[in-house]
Amino acid sequence: MRAEHFSNANLPVRLPRGFEGFWEIMLKLDKEQKCFTVADIDGESNVSVKCISKYLTALVRAGFVERIATRQHGIKGKYPTPLYRLLKHPVKAPRLRPDGSIVPASTAHEQLWIAMRNLTTGFSLAELVFAATTEDLKPNKQTAGCFVRRLHKAGYLAVTRTTRRGGVRGRGGAAAWRLKPGMNTGPLPPSLKHINGKSVWDPNLKKFMGAAPIAREVKS
Repeated sequence: MRAEHFSNANLPVRLPRGFEGFWEIMLKLDKEQKCFTVADIDGESNVSVKCISKYLTALVRAGFVERIATRQHGIKGKYPTPLYRLLKHPVKAPRLRPDGSIVPASTAHEQLWIAMRNLTTGFSLAELVFAATTEDLKPNKQTAGCFVRRLHKAGYLAVTRTTRRGGVRGRGGAAAWRLKPGMNTGPLPPSLKHINGKSVWDPNLKKFMGAAPIAREVKS
């Protein structure tokens, strides 16, 4: 087979902001300028103002944020802009319903990532699912297997046991894994992003992990 040659290129990528992103921006703005507006958050995001306002309203109702004043405008007929500040500063973004009540359940990937970080001696797929199961959530085997395969491919996991039968279908017949010590990057679980294929984004390091995606020529 003919060898292919590639050159690396730096490509800026805009990532969609969820409530974790909004909260990160609020923490930054609160530290830098002691207060912020919806427009301030929108200036560092790339989603609709409606989504930001909805999450901010829930934070106010839950007591994480308070409205402190309004910013007047010199433009006639333009409504004053509300100013907000943080009352609480947890590192992890509050997960809230629109009425401000806290959503206790984590996502399957969050639970699986927590379990991987705690299972320091290694785990099989069944052991990982068992460790990630709570009263509110039980990840299914398919979800866990997909998550494991993606993290293994991105360099997070070392294979500790192989088998010809059973285990997750994949390279080497892997049946047990261990999170590499240097890849315990933080509390937030790595996630998949689509950039000319699927790439693993680490929100703790704020960068893509594993092999770089390959750009293909498009026939005109």
